[in-house]
Amino acid sequence: MEKKTKKKLYATRTVKLGCFFLALILSIGILQGYLLRRLDHNSIRLDGFYLEEKGSLDVVFLGASEMYTGISAGYAYEKYGFTSFPYATESITADGTMLALKEILRTQDPQLIVIDPNAYLYGFDSNETHEGHIHKLVDNIPLSENKIDYITNHVSSDQWLEYYMPLIKYHSIWSEYPDPIRRVVSKVKQDIRGTSYLKGFRTTTKIFKPDQELEKYKPIQENGKIELQPTLDKKYRELLQFCKDKDLKVVFMRTPHVVDKTTRNRAKRTNRAAEIANEYGFDFINVEHDIDKTGIDLYNDFYNLDHMNIYGTVKMTDYIGNILTTKYGVKGKELSEKNKENWEKSAKCFDQLYKYCDYLIKEKKEMVQIEEDVNTLSEISKY
Repeated sequence: MEKKTKKKLYATRTVKLGCFFLALILSIGILQGYLLRRLDHNSIRLDGFYLEEKGSLDVVFLGASEMYTGISAGYAYEKYGFTSFPYATESITADGTMLALKEILRTQDPQLIVIDPNAYLYGFDSNETHEGHIHKLVDNIPLSENKIDYITNHVSSDQWLEYYMPLIKYHSIWSEYPDPIRRVVSKVKQDIRGTSYLKGFRTTTKIFKPDQELEKYKPIQENGKIELQPTLDKKYRELLQFCKDKDLKVVFMRTPHVVDKTTRNRAKRTNRAAEIANEYGFDFINVEHDIDKTGIDLYNDFYNLDHMNIYGTVKMTDYIGNILTTKYGVKGKELSEKNKENWEKSAKCFDQLYKYCDYLIKEKKEMVQIEEDVNTLSEISKY
């Protein structure tokens, strides 16, 4: 009888201990997923990417901020019928670009991957060790073999733990509340509905206005070439070789930028990057050279030197959407009823967003940040 009582006691303790650890794991998961982490537009965007049904995306745009400000997936779906998403983070590194490509291949089977080579066009290689830019990508990738491999090979071992458990790095974010609550609510709502309405798109209602020295600004049509920075040249070729070895359906693309004397060398490196991509058998769509064909206007369609506003986005999406469907044969695949409904909502959401931005720009003259956000979604629903 005493043995049975002890066994029952041990069993009860085991169950309680198991429940405690389960509760602890769940609590840590919630804290890391929503509260004790640095949530920003990069976080919401990548979260939205991983919410997409596996294998449902026709095109993935990979790169930096030019990809999520220059192209609207919702508008592309409405106009051209294909699904897409920007797997992009602010100032993504070259090593991060390779990691992102592997994650795209792990979760989707797109007809085409469009890669922006921005990470390889700097005249320096210090962006590769920029901790903030690394975290903006890696923190927002679910635990996977790709993530583990990246952390092991590209992060100092004394920092490994903070990449696996971001709450270690961001525990002091409590002091910033209640300001981060808006981001938390945005992510919670996105996760509950299971889809991103803006599909990672971000812009502002600002319009770039050159100063009075107009001659020093122009849409890029630079034809000169200079070599890439040696470290980045090596990493770029590694990416190209990876794509070639895997026989990936990839095309490289550079979106338009406004050029002044400080960015002319970057444009020359872009031209060299196009040559190198061609050497490996890949097409390079240099929209900077084709800007006259897009209708993009320097004085109306940018919000700063490097990024287009809502007007430029529509023109850029039209231009690249036409190329992808006619030259590369991209066609919208059959979607589940629920996913089709989600994409139709996304298309409608962009239409409302355009009207909202147009009103703010022309009537209110207000500069507002636009992204996947509870405040934004609430405002555009009125249109």
